[in-house]
Amino acid sequence: MLTVDQAAERLGVEPEQVRRLIRAGKLTARRVGRTLVLDEDAVEGRARLPITAGRALAPRTVWAALWQLSGEDVDWLPPADRSRLLGRLRGYDAERLVAAARDRAERHDLRVLPAYRQRLLDTDGVVPSGLTAAAAVGADIVAPEAAAEVYCAESTLAGLRRDLGLSERGEPNLVVRVPRYELNLPGRAHMPAAVVAVDLAESPDVRTRRAGLVLLAAALGDLPR
Repeated sequence: MLTVDQAAERLGVEPEQVRRLIRAGKLTARRVGRTLVLDEDAVEGRARLPITAGRALAPRTVWAALWQLSGEDVDWLPPADRSRLLGRLRGYDAERLVAAARDRAERHDLRVLPAYRQRLLDTDGVVPSGLTAAAAVGADIVAPEAAAEVYCAESTLAGLRRDLGLSERGEPNLVVRVPRYELNLPGRAHMPAAVVAVDLAESPDVRTRRAGLVLLAAALGDLPR
């Protein structure tokens, strides 16, 4: 039997999502004393269902998945959970993974003065991704030099707003994503390839989106069987 928190971990969602599934009759639970428990086989069966556009994975799980796809060390998951996640990833296609990853970060569309663009990119804890890192990970797309896409922590973004005058006013030329799970970002030249690919695949531009999906499909196809 699994607790609600354990079931959420298996499914890669937040505990409240598990409770919603129980209330909707999609998972069966019972009380043992004061604890709500679920059948482990039922939870595993639910975990094997395809990801759809309506179902997002919890940020902790999304980042683990994207790290694993990029060959990075997922040190925040126990070995058994990493192995289980790897098994789930084998059942995803690129578009489903993009849909499942949509809650990974808070997106900010901002404007930075062109004179400050390189200073922003050189700031410790600011990590290029999307179009800004496309060439570095082998994506088949040419990035405009005037724009930038990066990840950073909320505290780093606050400093950038203060020091570089980032603003929501005017035509946006900067996308800043703040992960909804704490990651060790300082020192990275760019985000891992699967992260860059998901960012590209979320673009409304057809060619950019295709480049991201191709990159993701290749990473999924390279998973050990």
